[in-house]
Amino acid sequence: MASRDLHDASLEERVAVEQRIWDPERDRTFSDPSMLQLTYPSYAEFFGAYPEYRHVREFFGPSVEGRRVLEVGCGAGVVSVALARSGATVTAVDVSASGLRVTQERARHYGVSDRVTTLQVPAERLDFPAGSFDLFLAKSVVHHLLIDDVMPLVYRLLAPGGRGAIIEPQSNPILDFAREHLPYPGKVAEGEHGTDEFFTPATVRRILGYFDYGDSRAFRLVGMLQNLIGLRGSGYEARRRQEARIRSLRALADPVDDVLFRVLPPLRRLAQLVVLRFGKRPAPA
Repeated sequence: MASRDLHDASLEERVAVEQRIWDPERDRTFSDPSMLQLTYPSYAEFFGAYPEYRHVREFFGPSVEGRRVLEVGCGAGVVSVALARSGATVTAVDVSASGLRVTQERARHYGVSDRVTTLQVPAERLDFPAGSFDLFLAKSVVHHLLIDDVMPLVYRLLAPGGRGAIIEPQSNPILDFAREHLPYPGKVAEGEHGTDEFFTPATVRRILGYFDYGDSRAFRLVGMLQNLIGLRGSGYEARRRQEARIRSLRALADPVDDVLFRVLPPLRRLAQLVVLRFGKRPAPA
């Protein structure tokens, strides 16, 4: 299937494409109830696992107890439920009905249904009172969104002093070629790239410009080899073993990345991920 250019497509068409890709994938993956289990079932564990997530935790702080969190693109609720188990009140937003169903099932499984509210709506149509959230999080979803529609909403929805983080794939010729032409474990919807518009430096500057302050940092150069570690078998135990292999690889790769980025900073443009951190200034005293 030839990939489609949806840059100028309507919001409705963009949403329909993402639903067509992700609803069957979630239905397939979570037909096994054991997959509701979380490998990292708390804020400290999830955001302590790898450098890109520790970078977010350093910004958000050591605890999310009592914080109101908006997660856009919650997928199957991995992060939303971990945050709720750590005391946050989470609004989990996605366009995928299957993803939200799994998020609800996962919240029930962990006894935090009262702290996770799911909402099926495009991020471009979020409608909450101003200042409704203390923290905003989006992981691997903003490259699907209409940035200039969404970011002003996020700014308005953050309370004074609120903070946000976005974790996204970068765009560069090497990565774009690999995504288009090379097979790798976990690749979804061969030939169909939906609304993917991966992050460039211009994208990063555009997003940060909507907030009072912010920064960005790239992660996973050698570490992106984790994408070659496939799932052997099925169910949660197979996923847990896969994650153990990824952790072993990252324990070797992350220190190498640190050295490479320090000695040759331009290599950050070849890294797989970029993390954006941003915020809204506190109200004047």
